[in-house]
Amino acid sequence: MAVDLPSLDLLRSLSDRHVLAAVASAGQLTRAAVATATTLSKPTVSQSVSRLIAAGVLVEGGRTTGGRGRAGTYLTVNDAAGCALAIQAGPEGVIGELIALDGRVLSTRERPLPVPVTSGALGRTLVGVCRALTSDSPGPIRALTLSVADPVDRRTGKVVELPESPFLVGELDPVRLLKDVVPVRPLVDNDVSWALLAEREQGIAAGVDDVLHLYLDEGMGAAMWSGGRPLHGSRGLAGEIAYSRTSVLAAGSGRSSNRATSGTLMDCVESLGYLREGAKAIDLETLLDDLDHGVGQARSLAAAVGEVARAHAYLLDPELVVLSGRWGRHTEIVDSVTAAIGDAGGVQATVTVARVTENAPLVGARIAALGELLQTWSPESNAVPR
Repeated sequence: MAVDLPSLDLLRSLSDRHVLAAVASAGQLTRAAVATATTLSKPTVSQSVSRLIAAGVLVEGGRTTGGRGRAGTYLTVNDAAGCALAIQAGPEGVIGELIALDGRVLSTRERPLPVPVTSGALGRTLVGVCRALTSDSPGPIRALTLSVADPVDRRTGKVVELPESPFLVGELDPVRLLKDVVPVRPLVDNDVSWALLAEREQGIAAGVDDVLHLYLDEGMGAAMWSGGRPLHGSRGLAGEIAYSRTSVLAAGSGRSSNRATSGTLMDCVESLGYLREGAKAIDLETLLDDLDHGVGQARSLAAAVGEVARAHAYLLDPELVVLSGRWGRHTEIVDSVTAAIGDAGGVQATVTVARVTENAPLVGARIAALGELLQTWSPESNAVPR
């Protein structure tokens, strides 16, 4: 049952934020354990806990048993105080999660999408998933993050249809679309950016401030962190490597074309015959099979990816280059990018594959949604940069 929350003024002290974060992270803690975890004094913890309970954010549960000294009462977060939504929209469909303040996933909803994916079909599916999750929630929705497998204009939150976009047909405005569905403005970003956030929080890029992430799957994209902050560009369209120039291929080397193949990386993919017929999505089955067998066209594409990676490495000077996606993690691609970076005089970057591979964009969106949810309780929250 939802609760009416009082003014958040009671929650704006630093001690309240530390106490809430400690309980949310642990799942349940006694007051004494909170004091140990936060290094706050017991009287300060007691006052913060009283305020948080009065505000409906924390609740008292069972009592500790065994051990020495007096039994303590466990504190847990109150799901009725508010939850967050994390949504991933891609070629496989729309999947959404309802997230509690302590990071538990309370509910999951998933719906398929028709192909090709039109803005109308995607919009209706997004609304349906968000409505279902909202009905599942024990409290108000206080944060929403959305991952979309297309470029996103971060100034407006609109999904942008670029000429080489493999996913969406037509533009989509999730902010307007969900205005009457959830009471908060969605934080929208593309799937590769969310995947890199997941990799920095839980994967191989943890603690690395300068990272270039290349995603190669049905579509191609990149995401970057520089100086410990995400690099999106003025509108959020940075990282569209499908438009990067490559001169690796010679004329007539493709399966089905005799025209010159020098051009963008997408031109290269198309000229080598690795696009699905009538679509801008990559034919993964054929490409992976050719990479496995060392076919010339596939090796040429790997060389083109290496050239693009080297150009971006010179521009960004990353410490780490992370490769992900179903063909991005292939040994042929990894070796090509490693060789290209190694040949770049002065560039010192380690090339590796992503560790977070299962629904990585959703993992990143979930991390950000939890940070946004915590931030609603305090203006000084340590929400994850985005």
